[in-house]
Amino acid sequence: MMRLKGKVALITGVAGPRGIGYASAKRLGEEGASLAIADVSDEVYDRAKELESLGYKVVPLKLDLRKLKDAAKMVDNVLEKYGRIDILANIAGIGPRGSAPTGGVVKYFIDLTEEDWEDQLGINLKTNFNCTKAVLPIMVKQRYGKIVNMSSVTGTLVSEPGACAYSAAKGGVSGLTKALALEVAEYGITVNAIAPGWIDTGRELERNAGLSSPMKRAGRPEEVASLVLFLASDESSYLNGHDIVIDGGNVLQEIKGDHD
Repeated sequence: MMRLKGKVALITGVAGPRGIGYASAKRLGEEGASLAIADVSDEVYDRAKELESLGYKVVPLKLDLRKLKDAAKMVDNVLEKYGRIDILANIAGIGPRGSAPTGGVVKYFIDLTEEDWEDQLGINLKTNFNCTKAVLPIMVKQRYGKIVNMSSVTGTLVSEPGACAYSAAKGGVSGLTKALALEVAEYGITVNAIAPGWIDTGRELERNAGLSSPMKRAGRPEEVASLVLFLASDESSYLNGHDIVIDGGNVLQEIKGDHD
């Protein structure tokens, strides 16, 4: 029996063909959910066509979710199509980019500009606020909802030089998750976060870093998507307000990589 039959799932950050957002949309669709997918990129329409070819119901939405008015418009469109929203998967976000020694971070704190700071908090934290703000009244009225936020081990458990803004944003996602979970539990709504480690979404950095994990590989987007499914389903009905790490055990290691 399909675990999400009759449910409506709104997933953000569904653009890249190898991303966690797309993998999650496929996994939720496999389990019977009607889908709405959102991203700032035109690629969201390509992903929609692929999902439709698999037989899933899909509404694609191109929006800038850093803007509350766009998030509200998104929700209006989903309600017009489906009449309800049962699941919100806040996956929109992006890791820092740059050329610092660790190979993917923006810049050290002393060199951060206000624009750098606001950019990282905007895409990785404010999107969560905006989407949840727009969806939550519907879930409260329904007295049912599953909110799944995408945090990270970076900022919640570990970090690295040059990732101050990204760490602050993802740490903020964790804090938001915990506080909101307490506020909405009485309405039949659960709020949980996923904290991935190195996941292979197509970047060489991710694949190489994953080789130092206990499993000697990076995770796969599909593995994270299965966790999204669990948190979006009623199988997780008494799980609320938690960060769930999925990193192959990497945060358990004091020493990572090759050392003589």
